[in-house]
Amino acid sequence: MSVILKAPAKINIFLDILGVRPDGYAEIRSLMQAVSLFDIVRVERAESGLTLSCNDSAVPLDGSNTVAKAWALLCSVLNKEIGAVIDIRKDIPLQSGLGGGSSDAAAALIGMAREWGIHLPREVLSRIGAAVGSDVPFFFGSGTSEVGGRGEIVRDVPADRDYAILLVKPAYGMDTAKLYSMAKKGLTGAPSKTNIQSLDYSVGIEDLAARGNALEQPFLELHPEAAEIKERLVRAGASIAAMSGSGASFFGIFEDIFAARAARGFFEDMWCVAVEPVGIQAS
Repeated sequence: MSVILKAPAKINIFLDILGVRPDGYAEIRSLMQAVSLFDIVRVERAESGLTLSCNDSAVPLDGSNTVAKAWALLCSVLNKEIGAVIDIRKDIPLQSGLGGGSSDAAAALIGMAREWGIHLPREVLSRIGAAVGSDVPFFFGSGTSEVGGRGEIVRDVPADRDYAILLVKPAYGMDTAKLYSMAKKGLTGAPSKTNIQSLDYSVGIEDLAARGNALEQPFLELHPEAAEIKERLVRAGASIAAMSGSGASFFGIFEDIFAARAARGFFEDMWCVAVEPVGIQAS
């Protein structure tokens, strides 16, 4: 017997950096949306230990892997070692800002809990996930969530899902820690009350995306040639284009999936895929 789960990618419709926390992490606010690009995570029960495999040779299979971290933390919370054989089939690119590693960790936690018949409330899964990585708690939400703190605060919101997306990634990736370090320069202290006031999520998705991504400018300082990706997305018909997370992927918003697929012809020299917003069933 095994559990097979689809681990979706995410985009950051917008990403604000509000300040620097006492622990050194950036205080963020972001609207994250799960999309129809998936890794597949297969979990089987074993007698002991963790056996981890992946179809992508670039993915580390040691303790640095997010799934391995999730397994170790779950064992710690349960105060016993549970055996697991976990295989990851990657379709979400590495270092893309699309949350693949975080989504894999969330799926693995859900799969292990199912295989061992362990009931863990969403809040507990989210706390374990937060210890694995900042984006993991999002994947225990509805799929459309405002994310705050350093990523551990997740509030589901009723934002629009009636649109399609073209994801585009250049050949290179981006180191998240390096980019956040650049973005935090000059920022001090906790966010002001003005920064953390509630947002209106009933407005159009373009208005929300227009808030931008605070990591985009430092990314373009390192890779100025990537500005052409945004320009091409708009020329291809996107109503707005932006970078997701810490990059290196960019996304364009389109009226429907047919328009997004038609725009792929503008990016024959890069990885690209047309996707739609999706919900998450994290249980």
